[in-house]
Amino acid sequence: ITYFDFLLPGFVGMGVMIYSIIGVASVIALNREQKIFKRILATPLKVRTMFAGQIIAHLILSVVQAVIIMAVGVLVFDGHIYGNLLWLLILVVIANIIFLNLGFIVGAVVNSVRAADGLANVIAMPMMFLSGTFFPKEGLPGGLATVVEYLPLSPLLDAMRGVALEAKPFWEYPTELAILMTWVVISSVIAI
Repeated sequence: ITYFDFLLPGFVGMGVMIYSIIGVASVIALNREQKIFKRILATPLKVRTMFAGQIIAHLILSVVQAVIIMAVGVLVFDGHIYGNLLWLLILVVIANIIFLNLGFIVGAVVNSVRAADGLANVIAMPMMFLSGTFFPKEGLPGGLATVVEYLPLSPLLDAMRGVALEAKPFWEYPTELAILMTWVVISSVIAI
């Protein structure tokens, strides 16, 4: 296993996170700024139908993005994925739900696109650098390493690396899945 093999799942997780949090937060804030949601209320289209469409589109594009990142990593940069791609994509979908919810929360809290971009970056950047995207989390100081374990990107990357590099099924990571599912529930409740 090379360093790039270690990085490849990190790039996938980072790409999904940034696309979902920053992308959705900006779109929601822009729609609020332009009063799109009020206009939609005047049409027969239900708001929940519009949101469901946005969620499905982002989930599909997130999977496509993950496949492209993995394909480029393997074909162009000679990376290796030893595990099942379907299991990796299931993890991508679970994580994308969390990150989409965080994007919806940010978009609902702020009043402008610039503020949405800033707050989304405040959420995404620490996760990107501390959750093990570029280097193992074991090098972090004790208290910080403990906190980082409970951020959504950390268990995602741990499970993805286990699937991609050790060829294990994703269900062999029950602690990571429990943390991710807790994030799904809590972030969904807050986003709704």
